Amino acid sequence: MKLSFSIFLILSFVTVNAYQITIKIKGMPNAKLYLGNYYGDKQYLKDSNNTDADGKIVFKGKDKLQGGIYLIATANKELLFDFVVTEQEFSLETDTSKLLGNMKVKGSLENQVFFDYSRYTIDISNRASVIEKELKQAKEKNDTAAERIAKEKIIKIETELADYRLNVIKQYPGLLLSKVFKMMRDVEIPETPILPNGRKDSLFAYNYYKAHFFDNFDFNDDRLSYTPVFHSRLEYYIKKVIPQIPDSINKAADMLVSKAIKSKENSKWIIYWIADHYERSQYMGMDAVFVHMADKYYGDEKITFWVDEATRFKIKDRADNQRNNLIGNVGPNLTMPDTSFVIRELHQIKSKYTILIFWDANCGRCKEEIPRLKTLYEKLEKKPFAGGKYLEVYAVSLTPNGDEWIKFVRENKLKWINVSDLYNNSKFRKLYDVYSTPVVYLLNEKKEIVVKRLSIEQIEEVIERGIE
Repeated sequence: MKLSFSIFLILSFVTVNAYQITIKIKGMPNAKLYLGNYYGDKQYLKDSNNTDADGKIVFKGKDKLQGGIYLIATANKELLFDFVVTEQEFSLETDTSKLLGNMKVKGSLENQVFFDYSRYTIDISNRASVIEKELKQAKEKNDTAAERIAKEKIIKIETELADYRLNVIKQYPGLLLSKVFKMMRDVEIPETPILPNGRKDSLFAYNYYKAHFFDNFDFNDDRLSYTPVFHSRLEYYIKKVIPQIPDSINKAADMLVSKAIKSKENSKWIIYWIADHYERSQYMGMDAVFVHMADKYYGDEKITFWVDEATRFKIKDRADNQRNNLIGNVGPNLTMPDTSFVIRELHQIKSKYTILIFWDANCGRCKEEIPRLKTLYEKLEKKPFAGGKYLEVYAVSLTPNGDEWIKFVRENKLKWINVSDLYNNSKFRKLYDVYSTPVVYLLNEKKEIVVKRLSIEQIEEVIERGIE
């Protein structure tokens, strides 16, 4: 009993590490190093430690590391090298003279293949650098023959690199590195078919490329989003392959989420990045993508499992503020008293165009834009239009002091519709996402939002182009 108890007591104090990565860098004694990982387009700190006098450092922990591409960096955030985590226990040894060139790997086939490839790319890069100099000199001398030869050499090197990756894929199909290489492979487009009219289908190449872009992706493998390649390909597809039209982006986003839904990590990054990117987009109208992502995914706790209650509320609130003022929607109706306390209704205005502006008499930028708006108004209000006025302005004042507002309107002879939410019951801030001044919307005859949050000068350009 005593022996058994002693064994139990000893075992209870034994710490079992789920991962242990030993790294030795000769020539880097007593140095603070960081272990980090890639996720999407970001890098995250995972652990830190100090090397001993021999340059040895050990990173270990009780929970397994998520598979993916990791990095070692100095205290000054200088990247030393990347490596792969699939195995949970292995060692790397090198020296400061050639970090990659002298790298030795123990206990990890994945990293052996990875560093072999890294050394190969260094050689490829050196060879390509020489040829690029030859190409530059040929162009400077206008030597077309030499230029053609240099370009052929570059194509040959690119083919060698592609073949190297393909050989890794064939030899080690189960490695994460092979899946990364597959993601990097571009779509091979078949010969363009001939249409019944005898002409080639001009859209075939694009449609095929778009439809087969992700053929080489294993969306069920959580490790993919922990590599920088996953995000770079995702971003390229969404921003370059897909037309930057909200409906097209939303359709592509839904397709990607459906492909990755079985992978918590991959679907998480796709949903997060698309919603975040278009919520912050400086291009008008892209808030429709954010609203779509918020409604379809952030409202479902099972899909967006990583979002806490407070964040989920903020996302919903932000989407609610944008939902009613999306481009193409009918702008929410507003009913407010004017300077004579006569109730004026936005949707009752009969005009080809209506400029809806939220402004403040004390706002410096507003004092610059209001005179420009007045000039535009006087230029266009009497332009012929069968349905009423060609241009009307519905100006909502946010001036805290009503007397200051009325004084400004009269002194500047602003003859358009001037209103203010005196009774604070219009909810215009939420309906039109007003959190600063000035905010300008252009509505068409049906009171649909044509453009928003532009300067008066830009609004004038839109009207002149006849956009509705």
